[in-house]
Amino acid sequence: MAPLRRAVPDEVVADGVPSVESTPERVKKRRKGKKTHKDHDHSWESIPKKSGSGRLENRQMRWMLIGGGILFVLSLGAVVFSLYTAPVVPAAPTKAATPESVPEVVKTSERSEISVLSEIEPLARGFLEAKTVEELLPTIRNPEVVESRIRSFYPQGKLNPPGLSKFNTGGVLSRKDSSVAVGVRTREQDEKQLIFVDTPQGLRADWEAWVGWSAVPWADFISAKSGTPAIFRLTLTKVDYYNFDYLDDIRWRSYRIESPDGEHALYGYVERGSAVDKMIHVDADTKSLALMLSLKFPPDSRARDQVEIVGFITEGWVGD
Repeated sequence: MAPLRRAVPDEVVADGVPSVESTPERVKKRRKGKKTHKDHDHSWESIPKKSGSGRLENRQMRWMLIGGGILFVLSLGAVVFSLYTAPVVPAAPTKAATPESVPEVVKTSERSEISVLSEIEPLARGFLEAKTVEELLPTIRNPEVVESRIRSFYPQGKLNPPGLSKFNTGGVLSRKDSSVAVGVRTREQDEKQLIFVDTPQGLRADWEAWVGWSAVPWADFISAKSGTPAIFRLTLTKVDYYNFDYLDDIRWRSYRIESPDGEHALYGYVERGSAVDKMIHVDADTKSLALMLSLKFPPDSRARDQVEIVGFITEGWVGD
């Protein structure tokens, strides 16, 4: 009889399939249902599913993005609000720039006599020899204002030029702060003073002073015995004559008034101690003064040659 062999349990593998060869080593049994990672390397079930911690992280990320967006919107709104509510600080005033093309005007009183004479001599010749208003305008001051007066003075637009026979007859210039007077002799041998005034364009002749222009013609003023004050360029001389409406020499001071062309003469009266009286200064050594005064006739005037002096405009015949 053959000896009895010790029975060795068959090796049990997964799914109960016996091994081809038996082995004397002890084979451990796998627990049913427990699979290794290797067993599923090629199975779609092997893709790991998101865990609970992954979903939490995603939610946190979404909230962070939402919070960041809200914070950005709030910051942008704060900036816009501050721009609209910030106090407006006015800009510091800037001094207007003087155009470089306009040179600074040097006052006549600060210039040399040679400089002044060299400028006004050609102007004087052009002024006194102009035959039309157009030729006269470039030589005068304030042409934008005076042109209409010149054209009413010369309705046909043509002048009868006196011409220039001699310039600076006195040999001395009479200068003020912004004007200068020079003696001239016309071709008709009339000697007068021609006045030049500083302008942005340089010295220019004062046409109104030359002709003794007044807003109301002397003849019209006298014939109407107008009670409306009017400004006249005139020559004033002190006299003692009191009559008619101005008989009281205690109340009134009397003067002789003459028009620039010498065609009209009146007696003018100013109330003693008044503001106008204090502004008229005729010294004992002064024969006459060239002034601009405001005159009017008294109500129901009994004389055609007596007027009241109601306003002092300026000394000389150069107006504004």
